[in-house]
Amino acid sequence: MLIIALAFSGCNDFLDIYNPSANTIDYYDTKEGQEKLILDLYSRYRSVFGEGNLQYFGTDMYMACDESPTSAQFDGYNKDLSGLSGVIGGYWNLLYKVVQESNILLNRCTPEIAGGNYDRMIAEATFFRVMAYYYLVETFGPVPLLVEENTDVENVITEVTREDESAIYSFMITELENVKGNLPNAASEAGKLSDTALRHFLGKLYLTRSYRDYTVSDDLTNAISNFESVISSDHHRLLPRFADVFSEDNQNNDEIIWAIQYGNDKNYNGGGNPQHSQFGFNLTALYPGLFTLNQKEYSAMQRYYWVNPIVHEWYRNPDIDTRYDVTFKREFYINDPSHENYGKPGIYMPLWNDTSNDDKGSTYYYPFKKSDGTYNWYPAFGAMGWSTDCMPMCQKFKETRIDWGGKGTREDVVFRMADTYLLCAEAYLKNGKSGEALEKVNQIIKRAAGTDENYEIMKIQSASALTLDRLLEERGCELFGEHDRWFDLKRTGTLLTRAKLNPLVIRYDNLSDIHLVRPIPYDERIKLKGLDQNKGYNN
Repeated sequence: MLIIALAFSGCNDFLDIYNPSANTIDYYDTKEGQEKLILDLYSRYRSVFGEGNLQYFGTDMYMACDESPTSAQFDGYNKDLSGLSGVIGGYWNLLYKVVQESNILLNRCTPEIAGGNYDRMIAEATFFRVMAYYYLVETFGPVPLLVEENTDVENVITEVTREDESAIYSFMITELENVKGNLPNAASEAGKLSDTALRHFLGKLYLTRSYRDYTVSDDLTNAISNFESVISSDHHRLLPRFADVFSEDNQNNDEIIWAIQYGNDKNYNGGGNPQHSQFGFNLTALYPGLFTLNQKEYSAMQRYYWVNPIVHEWYRNPDIDTRYDVTFKREFYINDPSHENYGKPGIYMPLWNDTSNDDKGSTYYYPFKKSDGTYNWYPAFGAMGWSTDCMPMCQKFKETRIDWGGKGTREDVVFRMADTYLLCAEAYLKNGKSGEALEKVNQIIKRAAGTDENYEIMKIQSASALTLDRLLEERGCELFGEHDRWFDLKRTGTLLTRAKLNPLVIRYDNLSDIHLVRPIPYDERIKLKGLDQNKGYNN
């Protein structure tokens, strides 16, 4: 569990390349060493939010395009999912690295060392440790709660106790409450934490606990209070246009509460932000002779996560919902100058509810559904009998200024104001205040509509029509590709039902309540006495 290794930090002004392993442990008794360790914690969250297999797979929104072991186990929940499965070991170790580095800071940082930065440094370390435990407890259930520094190589931890989830939630909430107000209300630099970000996350912890049998009576009121304080912030707001939130020229805008930083300097970009390449298909490989490698027109997609076609139907009015064509690219023009139809439509996918059969003169035309009513936008997945291998690409995170196939440079948004509105609506809905919930959701829909006339068409007309499922679908439309869908479904108690919208889940027909947590990594269990496997899993 004790590993402090090389990490690439961000490229914004407040980040610099830092190699913790190049320093002795005494270095962390200095202010310089502690500040460098905080930078390392920021950088580690690049990897935490880069683990898409545990955020997207096995949900209602995203699906695999193959039956590789990872796809079958994490997207389909097949019987091979175990402590030996890939991904989970690295995720466990990464989160405990965050815990250990945070423990070092919290143990060694003093007012004498940190001076005027003491409150800020303690709050940052506390936030990062709590966030690590949130993903640990939500992913694995009861886990060891380690709150003391352990840097003695002669006293390696060999025995642990899995702490009850209730105790871990009590710990996390108390920790954040203790440092609330110790960060600036607005981040001092892009990518830095703020008290607003802390309150957003604290509200999410209260909301999550409100669904559990160990909930505390005021969880929902505390969640709402924190969310409302974020919504009333003087520093953040919903931007008037959805398109502006994700404009390449408008990063770190007023809607962004916290985002992981990347950038153009290759020395500081690490592996880059992969979001621009994850939700699409390999256009140039599948349609040779029509399309050249042109990053300005479309990203180099690698088919990491296929979009479940049903998601398109959640945009109930795609012709007027401005989010739809900001999120998805449906038209591709032939850009190979040697082709006889250069400049003309090469691929056209109409709006999902367009049944006109107008192909716009395109070489390839893919309507949303086939004549028999089944979906047409599926990967070439032999076992399932699909063959289209085409779908609207996600262009929400497009990168037009990098080389084809290059590393992503854009910020990775973790918290933004629209998410706060929707979480607040969820808390109101669960608290029996459906009118207040409706008001919050309709503010998001009003922005998506763009005009008052379109809003009258798009808005949810009555509080009774706002169900939890409808709210989750609005989250899907607004927050497509922005992490944590699996955790959203788990929080709301809908994972076991909504995941059955995923074709691979249906195919394996193995989903059960054991899958509300992932298996404990085998390598950790054989090293640590007391770390038993979760119920229903082998190895």
